[in-house]
Amino acid sequence: MKLLPVAVALLFPLFISAQNGSEQDVEQGRALFRSNCAFCHGLTASGGRGPSLISAKVVRGSTNDDIKNIIRSGVTGTSMPSFENIEKDDLDKLVRYIRHLGGSNVISVPVNGDADAGKRVYGRSGCAGCHRIGDEGSNFGPDLSRVGSGRSTDYIHQSIVEPSADIPAEYEGVTLVTKDGKRITGVRVNEDTFTVQLRLGNDRFALFNKSDLKEVIYPKQSLMPAYKTLPAKDLQNLLAYLDSLRGQQTSGADAIKTKGIK
Repeated sequence: MKLLPVAVALLFPLFISAQNGSEQDVEQGRALFRSNCAFCHGLTASGGRGPSLISAKVVRGSTNDDIKNIIRSGVTGTSMPSFENIEKDDLDKLVRYIRHLGGSNVISVPVNGDADAGKRVYGRSGCAGCHRIGDEGSNFGPDLSRVGSGRSTDYIHQSIVEPSADIPAEYEGVTLVTKDGKRITGVRVNEDTFTVQLRLGNDRFALFNKSDLKEVIYPKQSLMPAYKTLPAKDLQNLLAYLDSLRGQQTSGADAIKTKGIK
């Protein structure tokens, strides 16, 4: 048997140890991901409320520092919170796992459809009456300026045809019944023992004293109508348009804060 050179023989155990350490870090990163990130990004990181993390455009287009900054600081205007108290070791393992996902040879497939035609579908369907894109539209519903990079296509599709399947807490609807029987529906902004504040469809805020109300109803249905009868071609074009919306992604202090990754 041919003997290894002395230098190689000495380094070989260190190489095996480093390789095993890397694999262990990936597994620990997977555990951190499933405990803290899977709710939005999906158990297999294929996307949900948050974008897929196995596509080249999300992972390979970012440096490790970019990914760490997003995890630490969150993304303003989205449901991505800031894990500002995450320990460096956990952050490194989590990024290693995300990098591992990006190298899993899963290719991001563009959404089929005509984005320009989809923009027209968006316009004539009255979507701007509730949603905002850039400087146009309403703040009554979620901002769609970067929905293409912030949500998976499957999630966007479900949100259009079955919006009640997943209602973000910040867009839960409330119906107030006054003592004379009048009904007022809006998005709940704040509520305490004595008052409830709503954002109304006209983009105005209103504060109500519960003592003036007959009933406060918390419906299980989304305030967004279900577009189940939208022609298949129109739906596909609309998905292509929404997928094209990839406004600037920023992170910072305005993001939702969480206690940290455990």
